[in-house]
Amino acid sequence: MKKLFFIFFLLPLIIYSQNYQQQNFLLPLEITGTQLIQEGVDYTISENTILHMMDRYGTIQYVTNNYQNLECPCIIGPGNTVAHANNNEGVNGVLYYFDENSYVKPITINSADTWNNWVVPENKFWYVLHSNFYTENFEKGDILWAGREISSNESANYFLAIEYDILAYNSSLSISSIDLKEAPILFPNPTNSQLSFNSDQNYKIEVFDLSGVKVMEVTGNTLDMSVLSNATYLVKAFDKQTKETNTYKVVKN
Repeated sequence: MKKLFFIFFLLPLIIYSQNYQQQNFLLPLEITGTQLIQEGVDYTISENTILHMMDRYGTIQYVTNNYQNLECPCIIGPGNTVAHANNNEGVNGVLYYFDENSYVKPITINSADTWNNWVVPENKFWYVLHSNFYTENFEKGDILWAGREISSNESANYFLAIEYDILAYNSSLSISSIDLKEAPILFPNPTNSQLSFNSDQNYKIEVFDLSGVKVMEVTGNTLDMSVLSNATYLVKAFDKQTKETNTYKVVKN
């Protein structure tokens, strides 16, 4: 039975999880906006928020842990402070919301915590993103299954991972994945007027209120919401070239 469980249940998870460059593991979470990350400007991630910096964004300074450098892509959880390592103009990271009911949560172990032991909880697994635990020698993409214990007695170290609920994560595999290098970002969000996609593509853009009524339709890669009342809207962008539709929740204020 254990062998069958591994083949039909865990093996697809492992194969799917290894391709971090291509899959957006945070897709089921709600995108709440973008955040400009600049060199020399510290940004502290707020409660219940995950910051996702894509692979083309270079190197991020992990200010929380003595300005150590993290190569993108990287996913960093609340309470951590970051800045860009070498870009004065900055780049926009994507902000996601999570809570205790979310199937994915960030795991952060910093230098102040490293004189302890940790165990991956039952029915969970951890996907390693960044680690300089010398005693453990983790690499990006390593998967730590339930019951796995890790420890470190080294100061000035860090460990960043994503925790998944195994059952919920397995059921989510039917969700279409997005190539992180191609997925368009709509920013700024919230906005009081103009939004833009970080793409030269022309989209069929439809805006709906939360009751499902279409309130605007345009073609292009920009959207002027200044004529709309302050509220939360759903923006659907259809890419005529790839035939894909992306949906965004946008706050107009």
